[in-house]
Amino acid sequence: MVGLRLPMSEESLQSSHETAHNEAIKAFDAQHFGRQHAKKSVDQLDEQMQEVYKNFVLANEYQSSKLCEALYTRCEDDMDHLQALRLPSMAKFNAGFVYCNKTFEQQCVGPSKQNYEQRLTKMMGKSRSLFIKEYNNRLFNWLVGFSLVMVVVGRFIIKFILLEMAAWILFIFLETYTRMFWTAEALYYNPVWHFIVGTWENVVYSPVLDLDR
Repeated sequence: MVGLRLPMSEESLQSSHETAHNEAIKAFDAQHFGRQHAKKSVDQLDEQMQEVYKNFVLANEYQSSKLCEALYTRCEDDMDHLQALRLPSMAKFNAGFVYCNKTFEQQCVGPSKQNYEQRLTKMMGKSRSLFIKEYNNRLFNWLVGFSLVMVVVGRFIIKFILLEMAAWILFIFLETYTRMFWTAEALYYNPVWHFIVGTWENVVYSPVLDLDR
């Protein structure tokens, strides 16, 4: 039993205990002599093995909790980092979300897994909701600032009239639409906004290129 690598699933630990228990009984049967004290000795041996097994169960619970807590904390830190992206990207957030879930599912083992799975699901659900809520607002503000920068670049730096005009059109669209419909939230249901978001996502993040880095 000392050779076991903890943590492990409860089923695997139980199976290893039963195998070791049977081997110990076989070794005892092969070596003991006399019948008078054999039954009493077997009972004592079994009692001692149960105590050893209880210690392994406790050690397995501790190691499982320690491992799953570390994985949970890492996922929590990753979600916090994704919330603070300088260039918000839904695709990058989703990629990090999937990776975190996959890593946790593969590496968190033992009796603590179910409890930490529930905690992780709750934490990541809140994180996703918060990101979606802030995503459009941050992207809107970023695009307004970006359009003004492009106006300056197009007029004074590279002196390219088409770039300047395109930047003015984007700025006027963003500002006048929100003024006409009172809130920026109304913009987020517009097909033009969906096109802008799609273009933004393709530019900002892909498996090959991550502009936020």
